[in-house]
Amino acid sequence: MADQSILSDLTKHRHHAVWKTVRLIALFCMLMVAQDSATLHAQTESESDPAEPPAIQREVQDVALQLEQETWFTDVVATATVKFPEAVEQPSEIPIDDDVSIFDIEVRAKARSGDAHEAVIRFLPRRTGLSVFPALEFLSDTHAYRSPPTQFIVSAPQRSDEMQFELSPASTTVYAGEPLRVDVTWSSHETTNRFRSLKCFPPFFNDDDLEIVIPRCTAPEERQMGMPFGGRRIIAERVPPDENPNQFGIVRFPMFIRFHEPGLVEIPAVRLECALRNGNGSAFAPYAAYYNNGLFEPLSSLTSYERVYAESDPISIEVLPLPRENRSELFSNLFTPCEIEVSIATDELEVGQVLEVDLRVHSNAPHGMLDLKPLTLQRSLRGRFHVSPEFGRTWYPDGTGFRARVRPLTTDISAFPSLRIPVFDPQSGSYHDLQTQAVSLTVKPHDGSRFFDIRNLTAEPTLTDQPDGIWHNARPTKMTEFMNQMTGILAEHVLLWMACGVVAFAFAFPWVRERRRRAINPVYRAQSRAFHELKKTPEGTIQKWQAFRKFLATGFSMPDGAWTSGDAQQRLRKLDLSEQDIRSIEQANLEADRFEFSAEKPTPSVPPLNELAGRLLAKFRNASTMALLLTLTLLAGNAAASEWSEAESLFEQALDTTPGLPETNALYSQAALKYESAATTEGLQGVAWFNAGNAWFQSGELGRAIACYRQSQIYRPFDPIVRENLRAARALTVDVLDEPHRMRLSSLPLRWICAAMVPLWFLLLGVLLVHERYRNTLTRVSAVGIAAIILVAGLIGLSAMLHSGSEGVVVVGEVYGRKGPAYTYNPAFNEPLHDGLEFHVQSKRDDWLEIELADGRRCWIPANETRLIFNRRS
Repeated sequence: MADQSILSDLTKHRHHAVWKTVRLIALFCMLMVAQDSATLHAQTESESDPAEPPAIQREVQDVALQLEQETWFTDVVATATVKFPEAVEQPSEIPIDDDVSIFDIEVRAKARSGDAHEAVIRFLPRRTGLSVFPALEFLSDTHAYRSPPTQFIVSAPQRSDEMQFELSPASTTVYAGEPLRVDVTWSSHETTNRFRSLKCFPPFFNDDDLEIVIPRCTAPEERQMGMPFGGRRIIAERVPPDENPNQFGIVRFPMFIRFHEPGLVEIPAVRLECALRNGNGSAFAPYAAYYNNGLFEPLSSLTSYERVYAESDPISIEVLPLPRENRSELFSNLFTPCEIEVSIATDELEVGQVLEVDLRVHSNAPHGMLDLKPLTLQRSLRGRFHVSPEFGRTWYPDGTGFRARVRPLTTDISAFPSLRIPVFDPQSGSYHDLQTQAVSLTVKPHDGSRFFDIRNLTAEPTLTDQPDGIWHNARPTKMTEFMNQMTGILAEHVLLWMACGVVAFAFAFPWVRERRRRAINPVYRAQSRAFHELKKTPEGTIQKWQAFRKFLATGFSMPDGAWTSGDAQQRLRKLDLSEQDIRSIEQANLEADRFEFSAEKPTPSVPPLNELAGRLLAKFRNASTMALLLTLTLLAGNAAASEWSEAESLFEQALDTTPGLPETNALYSQAALKYESAATTEGLQGVAWFNAGNAWFQSGELGRAIACYRQSQIYRPFDPIVRENLRAARALTVDVLDEPHRMRLSSLPLRWICAAMVPLWFLLLGVLLVHERYRNTLTRVSAVGIAAIILVAGLIGLSAMLHSGSEGVVVVGEVYGRKGPAYTYNPAFNEPLHDGLEFHVQSKRDDWLEIELADGRRCWIPANETRLIFNRRS
């Protein structure tokens, strides 16, 4: 086949070869003439200048140029050698030629006997077809060795009809981040021992917007074949024909492509090229189990061969963007079909002991394209386990195994909970969650302790300052020049201002009380509106009576126009109205009926009604106020009982449900909300807040649990169980600060301070009475001391009331504290703040809080990701 190819090339270029030969002969003659002229010129100069030495006369001798290869290509460096019987000099210049680019000429001595020296010439053909290697000259002390011009045929790779190469994508539409399977197939009818120097580098392998993974081959070892592809060493499956095992057959392997950016992606034709060695070749013998040397052999090491190639068809892939709606922070580019199995190394261990959890992800995607978000983001693990953020990975033929290390933090754990893993369904174009099964687990106490203090794992503070970025701008203080002047005026006339305040209060109090009564009592509000409409109507007219009748109906919560004369006797007497007023209303009612129902329409005699309406309004006011108070009391009691019973029922349901499931956590969360609602009723606050903290703790919400326990302490400050639960919840928080939480006087329970002031006040009054009787030093000192205690308690209570809501807790998994009240500010720390971190509020701007941590450092966080502790009296 190689001889036929050469003859074909000779025939194709015969006209070019003739002209090439003529040009070489002409060039040779010109060189001879130039050499004779140079010799004659040198002899003339030597005769005219006897001082110069005569030129060295060297004998010209032809040497053969030997080409090491039998086949040449324009992209493969070839080698030629020239042998000499004696030592020769390195040529001072490398000739320039249109057909050949000579890289270097190396003259070296031969180690073996025979020829003394040889020149090794490395060159690259510049064009296909018939080419001529130029003549070269090498000089020794006595001879000039010349190699003649040498012709050779330069070939080009040919497309083979005996070889096919295909890229077959599973789909031409894919979502960004979704692994796309592309099946690669290479087939040929040639024998395996002819294949050498495989070269296939798809151009999209250099695209930074693509991620390419070729999974591990799982075929039987006798059908595995190593080959280069895209600059990688891969293993593919080769299936030869059953009737001819020496034939190459079909090589196939899957390739997965992940596109990071949406849009239309054009994958051009991919070219697979290889060399077919002429002759019988050598055996397709593997080395290193299944790799074959021949496919990795460079072309420059071959002698006689031909190069063939095959190309795949171009492919257009439409990459769709992933929808942002309902996308979770836990989504880690997992696509359906996908299954996840969870198993644990042991089902019984002590609190704080390391537990290995294996998550087996079954997917059509390859091992290198499967990932999971850290388990630290799983809400079901918060407050129950301390989780290492790193995974160990294991390859499986159908997916990837992820191994996590966790520590149970409390003996209340009865199962490794269900995990929520978001996946995307390309068929429906929507996200949904995969819920893993909960695994039963028994956690025993360690050295008598029922919980593990997570702070023992961290020797250094977990929050380190972030040096980048500037802090927020400071706002002007209130003590400007204008405020200084106003402060001076108020301070100099303090008694006058206080007196004015008392007078203003006396005038404003009735109006404020009236407005409040209207705001909280809808019945009274309607009565007042009807009374004002009545006063606007002129006295003595039928319209006045109609307005008065509407006022009466509204006062008794009756529809407009429903008042009759019979209602006067029945309803007005219940208001304890005077008989004279009742008779006046009855007389006006009769006059109005006579006007409305009589054919003559006599002019009614309507008595003055404004004063009477005022007395009625006072009666209505007292009656409606008492009814409202009674209604609110009954509703509050019923609501509290309803909320409490619902909370108890939900909590019992959660206890009876399988631990670790999302449904169980949801029941605990609902019970906590119901307990919090019941805590708004007097008499249930302490225990309701405590139960709400327990429910939040069971659902893994450490921050909310700590907030509820601290609210419970306001009502039950001496309860050791509340204190113990709060200590257990704090022990499970992640953040460790340099200093413990500082005690503040403003955080003392306001309810207990106010309660303690009452007996102290009566004690002070009793001591004053005793002092009035006996007037001795003991009673005087006791009175002063009790008064001082009351004053200090009042100041502390005032401070507690003013600072109510200045303490808070982070209630989300993690949030970055920033250097200003906006997300555009840089983080204040390198690490986020975690669920359960307690803080003190310094200031508030819009929806952001400036907080101070226990060690005195400050930052800004969103207010909606925190929960504040309110110090209330009731």
